[in-house]
Amino acid sequence: MAARFPLRTRTWVLGAVAVLAAAACGSADRVDQVSTAGMDTAEDSTTPTALVAPVTAAPSPSSEPSPTTSTAASPLSAFVACDDIPELESTVEGNLSGTQNPDDELTRTIRDYGGQHRETFADLWIDRAHGGALVAAFTDGLESHREALAALLPDSARFDVVRADYSTAELEVVRAEIQANAEELEGMSHFGIRTTRNRVEVGFIDPPDATLDRLAELVSAEPVCVDVSYRPEPPSGPLDIVPLVSADDPLVVCRGIGSVRYSLLVNPLSVDEVDHPAVEALRDELRSPGPEPLLMGDWSVMRIDDDRATFAIIDGDVIVGRASFRLAGERWVLSGFGTSNRPCKARVALPPGLAHVEVHLDPGSLPQPADTSIHLQVREIDCASGREMGDALQGPQVIETEDSVLVAFAVVPITTGAVTCQGNPFTRVTVELSQPLGERALLNAVRVPPAPIEVRPDG
Repeated sequence: MAARFPLRTRTWVLGAVAVLAAAACGSADRVDQVSTAGMDTAEDSTTPTALVAPVTAAPSPSSEPSPTTSTAASPLSAFVACDDIPELESTVEGNLSGTQNPDDELTRTIRDYGGQHRETFADLWIDRAHGGALVAAFTDGLESHREALAALLPDSARFDVVRADYSTAELEVVRAEIQANAEELEGMSHFGIRTTRNRVEVGFIDPPDATLDRLAELVSAEPVCVDVSYRPEPPSGPLDIVPLVSADDPLVVCRGIGSVRYSLLVNPLSVDEVDHPAVEALRDELRSPGPEPLLMGDWSVMRIDDDRATFAIIDGDVIVGRASFRLAGERWVLSGFGTSNRPCKARVALPPGLAHVEVHLDPGSLPQPADTSIHLQVREIDCASGREMGDALQGPQVIETEDSVLVAFAVVPITTGAVTCQGNPFTRVTVELSQPLGERALLNAVRVPPAPIEVRPDG
């Protein structure tokens, strides 16, 4: 009999990249990205994807929120927090799997009709929490719009018509005003029309106190909602993260699946051993047809929390397949999936306020057994506008044993303003040892298990 999987509470927060994007046909959320802090570059680069909530089309591979960012209570001034605005929902149940989209002709017909009623049309989306039903929103005349659409669509179409406070045209005026004055809104990370909440959503990271007041001067508060998050301060004192690696079952960050207990990577927990609604949702998706069906294989549980679940197919150190689910109402729905042939490269999950770096040997000064000074090259992984790390680089923390030298670094990420992702420079660092290196292994202690420090692949 399958064991019942215990739920572990976890707070899910927006990362520095809060891109609520249009993902495939029929998507309605249109949000402009201002800040790209938190996206992986360098050796951990992945295709930047949307942090989509809710899913408005068949989901694509997605990334988890950055663990270095936290939300906190903030003075929201005249504005309502986006999470406090209920999403518009269908009362009709669809019959689509998470990887399926409605027929293009259906969405085109509804959009064409909406274009003829621009003064009241509030856009169209796919309600994944209700089986992929199409939802068209209008500010008034719901019954007449429902009857007109029913006459245009086939009897088999699963669609609903719901009431919205604002038309898309009205929201677009607000969005355009914010865009025109974006440079005045310090700390703004994203903005755009969140169709399922029928608001213009504006996100901020570490905004000054006056920023929301300035936003209130630019636009009316009623059609706007805000997401405000603050990055935590880094730990004080010298870097002290190596003991985290020595924990019995450390929390690690793995490319493609976010944070997970290390034991679940080395001894995966099969979904066949777990009794949980999210697992049943995964099985339903595996049985369902779709243009890009989930990979068939031995799926394992990476984590299941109150409202999020992550599953993976693991082959050695490679996350071959991954699928993420979120709880929408009472239904677990697919929120992201993908395949990969790249190693996980597990790293210890760092304390809030710190981010990972990559560490390599300096090819111009390779260590020798007699050396007491080791020359390394360190580079920030997250997007950082190509900055020199300077005092933001934390460490090294060095632990010497008879068999090895453990070295650890971290970085305090950029917390204010927009950043770009053109790649970051290497910083040369010299690590001083208490005695010659000898035959001891030189290890990156942030990797789990600690991994040899080597010359970077590009030399």
